[in-house]
Amino acid sequence: MKITSIKLNQKLNRISQPLIRSINTNNFAQQKFYAGSFKYKIISQTICLSLIFFIINLSNFILPVFSCTNILVSKGASIDESVSITYTADSAGFFPQLGIFPATNHKPDSVITVPENEYHPEIKIKQVPHTYQVIGAIWEPGESHGDHFPRQGCINEFQLAAAETTFGGHDYLVNPKAAVNYPMLITLALQRAKTAREAINIMVELVDNYGYSDVGESISIADKNEAWVFEIVGTGTRELSKGHNAVWVAKRVPDGEISVHANQARIGEIPDKKDFNNCFYSDNIKNFAIEQKLYDPNSGKPFRFDDVYGNIDIKSKRVCESRVWSIFNRAAPSQKFSPDYHRGKENTAPYPWSIKPDKKLSTADIMALMRDNYEGTDFDMTKGIDAGNYGTPRRWRPLYWKVANDPNEYSWERPISTQQTGFSIVTQSRANLPDPIGGVLWYGVDDSFLTCYFPLYCGISDLPKSFTIGSIREFSWDSTWWVTNLLSNYANLKYSVIAPDIIAVQKELESKFFALQKPVEQTAIEILKTNPELAKQYLTDYSITQAEITAARWKKLAVDIFTKHNDGYVRTKEGKYPNEAAAYPEEWLKRVLKEKPDNFKLPPEKTTANINRDFFEKTIRKIIETEFDKTQTTPKIEKAKFINKTIAELKSANFEIFFAERKLLESFENKTYNQDKTKIEIEKSISQIGNRTIPIFVNLVISRFKSEKYDVQELEIIKRILETFIETEKKKT
Repeated sequence: MKITSIKLNQKLNRISQPLIRSINTNNFAQQKFYAGSFKYKIISQTICLSLIFFIINLSNFILPVFSCTNILVSKGASIDESVSITYTADSAGFFPQLGIFPATNHKPDSVITVPENEYHPEIKIKQVPHTYQVIGAIWEPGESHGDHFPRQGCINEFQLAAAETTFGGHDYLVNPKAAVNYPMLITLALQRAKTAREAINIMVELVDNYGYSDVGESISIADKNEAWVFEIVGTGTRELSKGHNAVWVAKRVPDGEISVHANQARIGEIPDKKDFNNCFYSDNIKNFAIEQKLYDPNSGKPFRFDDVYGNIDIKSKRVCESRVWSIFNRAAPSQKFSPDYHRGKENTAPYPWSIKPDKKLSTADIMALMRDNYEGTDFDMTKGIDAGNYGTPRRWRPLYWKVANDPNEYSWERPISTQQTGFSIVTQSRANLPDPIGGVLWYGVDDSFLTCYFPLYCGISDLPKSFTIGSIREFSWDSTWWVTNLLSNYANLKYSVIAPDIIAVQKELESKFFALQKPVEQTAIEILKTNPELAKQYLTDYSITQAEITAARWKKLAVDIFTKHNDGYVRTKEGKYPNEAAAYPEEWLKRVLKEKPDNFKLPPEKTTANINRDFFEKTIRKIIETEFDKTQTTPKIEKAKFINKTIAELKSANFEIFFAERKLLESFENKTYNQDKTKIEIEKSISQIGNRTIPIFVNLVISRFKSEKYDVQELEIIKRILETFIETEKKKT
């Protein structure tokens, strides 16, 4: 998806330019202009100028929200020889609906119409005789994500898959006179190509003929054998001219390796000579950069596409390259990638284009890489005061921020898994299987960390209804996007307590899908031998069933979680609510006390003794229950009766057992309790008891002492019980 501020600036520029031009006209009251679908009427020159300055200031104030992450896994880096790509379609308020764009035969005069705007008249793109079936996402009607082409393909019937991340680049290189934006580029390539290289050639042909109207894009393309990245930028506002409408470069991921891009141009130094097997590019790639003063050929520096066209800075490194580093770091920990580059340290080299993972990756491994919040690193988003009291790895926008009277600017971490994901995918393309079976789109909605991926085979003819309906404007239990979103947002309230319940169901379902994959595909292969259409129907039914099972399970999970996690309490398996809610993490409590050391402190009791019956009774129960289980075979009911009776007897014999002096409690907390002294006193008590007949509970506490597995609180209780027993026996005699 796009970088929000760049898209906004484009729209603001489209508004402001006609405004500026209109200042030179005389009839302000009647002057009209259009910006997209909005009509503005100029009332006065003063209002016009005020609006311009407001727009300029607004565009400078809005901070960018970087979206989308792609991982590319080559055939040799995969356990089952899949070529895979991933995609998180991240954009605030983005509501996707699954869609099938069916294979279609077109008449010779068929065209795709790009409507006119203030920059160009209506443009007609020639349609090809036949387009292939594509599964993808449809933007919600009325929303502007796709502009005049509100859909984007993900995988076609020949296992060709595509995805993207926006790096933006230099915004003045956008050409609003052009016709083809990135959703159109991706989707038309999937509808017309069978291989990645063919798709690249089709995209190049489209921009050559009709121009490229978007900001800088990195597009992932995977077929059954190869994975490529195609990076493209426009050439500014100019009349369309073949060979000059865009600057682009395509680079293959070496077999056995993986690559990543995350809203930053990633193709670096390019070879002097085009290599159509590994890296090739537009003829104008260097000359245009020199013309625009983006590259000095006399500088002695190598020409790098990312440096020249990517517009990389400290901010983009922090929120984009951090994701690249994290994936490389997790896939190949043995290579010990330094965080210095994404932290903006000077004179540090960019991360490599691709790496060899420490082990070959399964689809489950790739999904795990997509569920990343920098856990276990110095940037772990579940740790620290910024994670709140329950370790929530979500940081609300804006990403960049300042505080009063502080000259510094700050940035939250931007993880791969983020709250504003519309949908995410992991694809499989496998040359060792027939196309309808080999291509799988693993699809999930909302936050990738808490979503559930289910399989959609590329040759299916229908889709699960619960993923094709709904609107961002109204919650619906019938829309799985909304149910998943609701659960994720609810989990953010007490993440460390609630999220594990969601993850447990996620693992349960995904494990089942992986276990079923091989037998389902073997069955489909057998059916395909005699009845291809029936095989497709079988895979369609299977895909829809698994999707709707996911939808139903998520709806039930929502009900279960809302019931279990209520008013801060966590209901037990027996359906009861405990007397106390889930405790706050101690680390967070310490931070609270550090900030407010006296606000929550209770004043000391006036008496010298501190009644703490619950604490001491729980300790007595622990001692007796532990030793009882070792020596007795009494049923649970009899055991409970025995323990309750024993505690009652101890209370009546010597109530002081259930008192703890303040000094004693403080010695526990400060770890100054003298264990050796207490042990000597206990040994004296045991010798005083001698060989006389003693109750079971006395024998149990002596056994606990001799086991040497007690803690200091238990040691004090053992001492007090034995002393109480001796005193009671003395009174009897």
